[in-house]
Amino acid sequence: MMPEIHLLPEVHQWWPHLSARAKQKLEERDDGVVPEDVREEIERIVGASVDPFAQLSDGDRTFIRTQQEAVD
Repeated sequence: MMPEIHLLPEVHQWWPHLSARAKQKLEERDDGVVPEDVREEIERIVGASVDPFAQLSDGDRTFIRTQQEAVD
C-alpha cells in the first residue's frame, strides 16, 4: 500500500507572502515538516485550510532554494 501524501498548496502562491520568520523556520527544516504556526500563516495567505500533515515536497524545497539564491 502506498503511503498517503499530504501536499501543500502551490508554493509560488504563498512563499512570497510568508513572513521572514516563517520562511526561516521552513528553511531550517530538513524533514519537510511544516510547523503549525507556519501552516496557519499559509492558510491565511491562500484563504483555505491546509492539511495538518502536509509537508514540503521536493519541488517546494527546490523552489525555496532558488528563491534564497535570488536574494543572496
